[in-house]
Amino acid sequence: MRITMTAALAGLVLLAGCGGGAGLTAAVQGAIAPLVGTQTAPAARGGGAATPVDPATARSVRIAALGASGTATRVVDNGASETFSGPGGFTYTLRDGMLVATRGLGHDLMAADARQSRAALRAGGGSARRVHETLDGMDRIVRSTFDCTVSARGGETIDLGNRKVNARRFDETCQGDGLIFENRYWLDASGGILSSRQFVTQTVAYLRSSGL
Repeated sequence: MRITMTAALAGLVLLAGCGGGAGLTAAVQGAIAPLVGTQTAPAARGGGAATPVDPATARSVRIAALGASGTATRVVDNGASETFSGPGGFTYTLRDGMLVATRGLGHDLMAADARQSRAALRAGGGSARRVHETLDGMDRIVRSTFDCTVSARGGETIDLGNRKVNARRFDETCQGDGLIFENRYWLDASGGILSSRQFVTQTVAYLRSSGL
């Protein structure tokens, strides 16, 4: 089964419909280009107090493989997808809580279709197929398809930094194209994703993102 994707809506990644891999990535690059590349974290203004973090527009983020952690600030929100700028200026985009793109990490997830995985989370578990697009060493698009199983793991109390909340944990085990990875999600009572650990690429491994 082949899942096709296109991207281009209001300067963000929206994955729907159908289209070729190269066209999708070009659209993604055009949509997110203003937010990545040589972008760096804002320098602190001398002598001034730190700007308070707004929990409504910020998340904590951690990429253990790269030693990156801190607060990510939302820079774009179109209602369906949100793009956050993390420490050092890398960005990542979530669509309904699912990681669909990164930029500025060196080996990025150019685009992803995780709609079936999200549907399985809403259903309380099940099977799903997802598609990831990355670049090879020649800057060519590589499209990988993964067969996944989403399983409920019960309730857990998670620490969001300034509060602890009860959540339902789900694990998503995926396999395909010589790769096996396991995503983890912690959902609130309404099915929203409070926290997650989601696979980026082999080099970057996992990105952990949590609400504040």
